[in-house]
Amino acid sequence: MDCDSEMHVKMCKKIAQLTKVIYALNTRQDEAEASMEALREAHQEALQTAVAETEARLLQEQGHTDEEALLRRIQALESALELQKRLTQEALDHSATCRLETKERELRVEAEHAERVLTLSKEMLELKADYEKRLQHLMSHEAPRWGPLSQESPDAKAEPGSGPEMRAVLLEVERLRVENQQLSKDYARKAEELQATYERENEAIRQAMQQSVSEALWQWQEKETDLRKNFQVQESALQAQVRKLEGDLEHRGRKISDLKKYAQKLKERIQDLDMQLKEARQENSELKSTAKKLGEKLAVAKDRLMLQGGHGTQKPGDVKTERASENEVLGKASDSEAQSLRPQQDQNFPKECPGTTGGTDAQAKKEASAETECIKQQYEEDLRKIKRQTEEEKKRLKEQLGKRLDSLVQKHTVEIKAVHSSMEAERQRLQAEVEAQLEEVKKKSENEIKQLEEEKAALNVKLQNSLLEVLRLEECIQQSKVCPRPGEGQGPERRHCSIGETQDSCLKLNEPSQTLPREECQDKLAAEEGTSSGEEERIKVPLEEGSDLKSPLGSLLKEKTPEIQRLQEEWQSQKARLQAQVSQMQQALEQCTSHYQEDLRELQQLSDHEREKLQRELRETREQNQAVKAQLQASHQRALRMLEKAKNQELKVRVLVPRSPRDRALATHIISHPYADLTRSLPSHPLLPDGKEAQRLGSLLRVAANE
Repeated sequence: MDCDSEMHVKMCKKIAQLTKVIYALNTRQDEAEASMEALREAHQEALQTAVAETEARLLQEQGHTDEEALLRRIQALESALELQKRLTQEALDHSATCRLETKERELRVEAEHAERVLTLSKEMLELKADYEKRLQHLMSHEAPRWGPLSQESPDAKAEPGSGPEMRAVLLEVERLRVENQQLSKDYARKAEELQATYERENEAIRQAMQQSVSEALWQWQEKETDLRKNFQVQESALQAQVRKLEGDLEHRGRKISDLKKYAQKLKERIQDLDMQLKEARQENSELKSTAKKLGEKLAVAKDRLMLQGGHGTQKPGDVKTERASENEVLGKASDSEAQSLRPQQDQNFPKECPGTTGGTDAQAKKEASAETECIKQQYEEDLRKIKRQTEEEKKRLKEQLGKRLDSLVQKHTVEIKAVHSSMEAERQRLQAEVEAQLEEVKKKSENEIKQLEEEKAALNVKLQNSLLEVLRLEECIQQSKVCPRPGEGQGPERRHCSIGETQDSCLKLNEPSQTLPREECQDKLAAEEGTSSGEEERIKVPLEEGSDLKSPLGSLLKEKTPEIQRLQEEWQSQKARLQAQVSQMQQALEQCTSHYQEDLRELQQLSDHEREKLQRELRETREQNQAVKAQLQASHQRALRMLEKAKNQELKVRVLVPRSPRDRALATHIISHPYADLTRSLPSHPLLPDGKEAQRLGSLLRVAANE
């Protein structure tokens, strides 16, 4: 009974130790999950801060660019952020499910252990009850056998030699009982020693696990503080870079605004020149209309004069008034034409001198030729001066515009190169930082996986040692119950020997005393057979008890092996899941770096686009300036041609000084048709005279036309 209770206590302790080991494994797994969760959250925060910083930088650098591209990029970043959030939520849900599964598994294991303890306690109670029943049965069988012996003892004392033998038998039985008790005490002492050693080992394991857990927590806290410090330093550096980039962008924005203002001023100057050209054209058209009106008035006046002086009897006062009116009309026309080109030419033009009334044709010709030569020289000088001034102004404007354009192009190229170099350096630095962080995270995850594998191997070794200890204890129990136990295994042999000795002694007693009746001998033989059968039953009882004890231990081991396999499979699945999470985090970091590289490429493309846009605007301004210059030159040349034609017409009209009605009619025709070809219109004129006068007029007109 004592052995059974001790076995029950040992089995309970062993089950409790196994539950402690399983609980330690579960707590270690929970701690690993918590550490991975903290690391994942830290990486998620780092990714979110990086995404926020990239968004802020994109918003600051692309403030003056296209809004649609910015919105698309923001939507892409938001979708990436939502994807990251979804992945984190899935990971959190998965970790929560894993926690629930582990808790359920712990509860299930505890319930199973409680059920097993109850079943084992019930079996032990049943075995104890059975053992007590068998003991009572044996005692009931032994009582009638020892009764006759006690009754026959006085008679035996009377017989010679019967008392010492019985006492020797009783002493042997007593000695065997004491030896059995001593063996049971030794077995209990050894079991207590084994239990104490096991408890010491368990306590050492528990302390080592607590120390490792505390060290791991301390290491995680130090890693967390280091990561926070690194992230703060990186954040401050990035903020400084952002402020620097903001200052650069503001400076470039001011430069761009200055360039836009300068371009606006150039456009306004071009518009002013266009307005001046339009005004000049309008004044020219007005002068043409006034010249036409004056020509019509002159024609009407000449017709009136022709009608008044029909036979050539013309008064000197009428001639003077006519010439004064003609000179006034011609002076007004010349003044209006000179004002349309340049007001300063009014002082250079000589006043028209009226021809002498009483001069000859030679004098008139000389005066006309001298006047034409003077006007021609003055006109050529003015024309050369205007051309020289326009050429100088054109060269000056061209040089100034070229210098400004070259300076702007150089400034923009230098700024764009500086921006490209800074962005390239920033991209390389960020890429190096991201790669370093990835390598660090990879190394940390590999170290953690190695640590977990080592811990797993150590726990497996401890589990195997505990299983070997259980098997060793089972073997010891079986050996003590079946074969090598001196109290219960060798006791039956001694009992057989004692039974044989009692039988021999009985035979020896029966041989000298042949006077006993035959019935008493038969009774003795039956009693001896009963004792032998009782001893055999006593031998069978511990064997049956050993077999009964062996069966729950075997079933317990059989039940524990699939559980151990299941724990190993769960550990492998947890390891694979952690590796998958690490790979997912690496993929997320790679996606973040690719997104950042795409952002840098987009910024580079935007800067290239801005540079191309500025170059295109510069080309357009150059083309516009060239077109405006060409238009101004064309309009200037047209004005010069028109002025030259007007001067030629004026010279032609001045050559043909009207001295007769025919000359006046011819002058009226020329003034009324200022742009007509004189060589074609004069021969067909009906008022053209014949003879020497016609030849003179034709030669003069040809000379004027050639000039």
